[in-house]
Order: sequence, then structure tokens, then C-alpha cells
Amino acid sequence: MKKITSVLAAALALAVILCSCGSQGSGKKLSEVYSAIKAEVTLSDMNEFTDVSALDRFYGISSASVEDFAGGVNNSGVNMEEIVLVKAKDDAAADSIKTSLENRKQAKYNENKNYNPEQAEMIQKCSVERSGLYVSMILSPNAEKITSVYRSQLGI
Repeated sequence: MKKITSVLAAALALAVILCSCGSQGSGKKLSEVYSAIKAEVTLSDMNEFTDVSALDRFYGISSASVEDFAGGVNNSGVNMEEIVLVKAKDDAAADSIKTSLENRKQAKYNENKNYNPEQAEMIQKCSVERSGLYVSMILSPNAEKITSVYRSQLGI
């Protein structure tokens, strides 16, 4: 009986270890991460995402592929600042989300390169990144600082 209990305890411990190794990030909600970003960096006139349907409207990202999200788009029409933080449901969804965000970034660059070169340069310097199931697009003059806070908050 003791041997069976020991084997079961070892199997349970192994299962817990294996499950924890596969997860990436701190488990924080992305709304908390976005709040931390806003506490560190001044974001001007942002229209924050309140519903997952905004991801479909702006980026063509299906709600079925999203586990969690946060961010916003600048309302001014002149400032191209956008922050999009998404946790995908699986690897295939993360790949698709990354492609959608890269396409959005390129489209914004193309729209601005001739009539708003300062914003086009800012967009070009920014990036779309993926770490595990987390995908982000941070278009901002403060992208470096925002990216640092984002990574720190998620532990990636």
C-alpha cells in the first residue's frame, strides 16, 4: 500500500511539474498588464478595447482565437499609437493573430509614409512580437518602455 501511495504521489508531482513547465507568463490578466503600462507611460487619447469584437473590427482577429486581450487605439486620427495585447487560445491562433497584427502594422505604415512621415517612422521602428501564446503590437513613441513593462508584467 505504501508503495502504491508513493508511486501515485510521484506521478502527481511529475504531472504538476510538467504542467507548470508548459505555461508561459505570469497568469496575469492582460487588463492588469495594460493598467500597469498606463501607470508607467502617458498614453494620449486612447480608445480602449472593451469588447473582443474590436479585435475583429480593427484587425480581423476572431474572438474564437482569443483567450484574453487588452489595449487601445488612439482617437486623434493623426497619432497612430496602438497597443494590442492578446493571449491566444492555442499555437495556431497565436500564429494567425501575429499575422493579422503584422498586416495591420504594414497597412498603417503604408497609409502614413507619404503624408505623415514622422508617424510612419514611428510605426516602422515598432514591432509585433510573439512569446508563447502572447502576441503584442505596440505602436507608440514610447514603445521601448511599454514593451519593457509588458514583458516584466508577464514574466516573458
